[in-house]
Order: sequence, then structure tokens, then C-alpha cells
Amino acid sequence: MRPNRRTAAHLAALLPGIRVETDPSPERNAFVIGGERYALDHGQSEYVLLARLTTGREELTRPVFLLCGQRSVNNQAAARYLVTHRERLRRRYRRDSFVLLLRVVNSAAYGPDVVELVGDVTRLAMTRTEPTPETGRAADTAEA
Repeated sequence: MRPNRRTAAHLAALLPGIRVETDPSPERNAFVIGGERYALDHGQSEYVLLARLTTGREELTRPVFLLCGQRSVNNQAAARYLVTHRERLRRRYRRDSFVLLLRVVNSAAYGPDVVELVGDVTRLAMTRTEPTPETGRAADTAEA
């Protein structure tokens, strides 16, 4: 299976603080956010980003929702999470953008039904990362 470089490119453009490992390796499809690695453990522990992105003047703003999972079942889990928690998310974020990291638990047994909120990674996701001299890889430049 080829890594999804197109998704990684979209994330780099929309959420510059998030990196997706695309090299063929056991770490492929891992999310790297703020120096933390969220690796795929197929069928047991998988991650998905749920983002609401807005730009422009408030009266003209139309949100775009981004669901980006390590597997397709994770995208379905994020969609269900969004529908289930839409009122709480609306009250908390109003018209602002947000990026949430969710973990899908034991999808081999439960499919998209068991989802945990890992955290709000909006600030880290929106902060452009710079390569570090030691590794040549991106590292978070924002304050923790």
C-alpha cells in the first residue's frame, strides 16, 4: 500500500503544525503534532483529526470540516463524533476554527463506535514548524 502523500500535502498547507509520516516504514501514517508521535496500532488504537477551519470576514465565513484519519473507519468515527457533540462544539468554539485529535479504540471489535478525545491541538496545528538542524525534520516552534 502506498503512503497517502496527497493527504500529507493537504495537511501541510492547511495545518502546518501537523506532519504525517509518509515514508514506507512501521511508523507510516503516524501523526506528529508538537513533537508527539501518534502511531497507528492497526485495529487497536488509531487516530483521526477533526478540524473546523474558517477564514475571512466573519459575516462571509463558511466553515470547512476536515476529517483525516489513519484509516477510513477513523474518518467515519470522527463524523459520528462531530454529529454527537455538535452542540457542545458549537458552544465552545462559536465561529472559531478548531482542531481536535481523537483516538478510535479497538476498531477491530467496535468499528467507529468507541472514540476518545485526546485533546484540542488547535494552537499546535496552526503553528508552522521549522526543521531542526540536528535531524532535518520539523519540530514545533510554539511554546508548550
